[in-house]
Amino acid sequence: MYQRRVQITGGGTLLVTIPKEWAMEMGVGQGTAVTLAPTPSGGLLLIPPAVRERNRCRIFMEGKTPVQLLRDIIAHYIAGFEVIEVAGKRIRPEERRTIRGIAQSLVGMEILGETHSLVTLGCVADVRDFPVDATIRRIYGITEAMWADALQAFLARDEELAQDVIERDGDVDRLVLLVARQFGLLLRDLLLEREVGRSRQEFWHYQSAADQLERVADHAAKVCRAALALTSPPAPAFAERLQGLAQTSLAVIAEAIRAFEERDPGRANSVLEGKERPEEVWPWVQAAAREQPENALSLSIAVDSLLRIREHGFNIAEIALDASVHTLSEKAA
Repeated sequence: MYQRRVQITGGGTLLVTIPKEWAMEMGVGQGTAVTLAPTPSGGLLLIPPAVRERNRCRIFMEGKTPVQLLRDIIAHYIAGFEVIEVAGKRIRPEERRTIRGIAQSLVGMEILGETHSLVTLGCVADVRDFPVDATIRRIYGITEAMWADALQAFLARDEELAQDVIERDGDVDRLVLLVARQFGLLLRDLLLEREVGRSRQEFWHYQSAADQLERVADHAAKVCRAALALTSPPAPAFAERLQGLAQTSLAVIAEAIRAFEERDPGRANSVLEGKERPEEVWPWVQAAAREQPENALSLSIAVDSLLRIREHGFNIAEIALDASVHTLSEKAA
């Protein structure tokens, strides 16, 4: 933190000096063009050209398992680094395959170069090419389709369809990580906020909604894994009850997403009113478990997941309320 007094020239121009050590570190000298960016809070940011050029990091492989390396690369991807260097004394072929697989699981991540001791990853996806509202709609579309197929796979004990839904969960994860990365970029690159036309606060609402949808998709995959454990299709009476519960829970999510997209506090409150009317399900679940004890665990998992995604729908409705307040305050301003 530096403090400077504003000075005035004879011609009335206001001047503020900048710290010499900071200027030297950032390559700022006479003739350097810097950017002054006003912030919503009223502050003024001084941004040198070198800020974006320094957006790179290095990860060392020594002592890391493949899972730990995956977490490390994803963490730096989310943080918004453009270039991630993975370094080791000598990177073995199987380690290169691991790094390549991690890169392929992340939107826009490519291998830019390789040596015997270094693999350089670069994110070629421009945040402007992936509007966050369209990404959220895509995540919801995949999740909605996953649940339709998950229910069909569970009730029909369709193993092929169940496996397909489980695989699609990875598509949702990739898009959710993309949204998280975009938010990380906005925090690191303050000019980007103006370029994408969305504030960091607004983007935080999008990331929060994406996290909730990711959990909804995870439960669809969980139901499919439960479907694979069934020894026989669920009884018709249970199937009918489950479909009714699914219709209610998925309607909550659909309405919550619509409230979020439209920044509609009235619709969001209407969704949240359902939170005060919990549905009594366990008596008929227990009856089904007594009728098909070999399927008891899978039946309970399916019902529990449907109850949980309903809660995630309520969370999205609350996010919609928060986002609507931000939107209304912007319009008032």
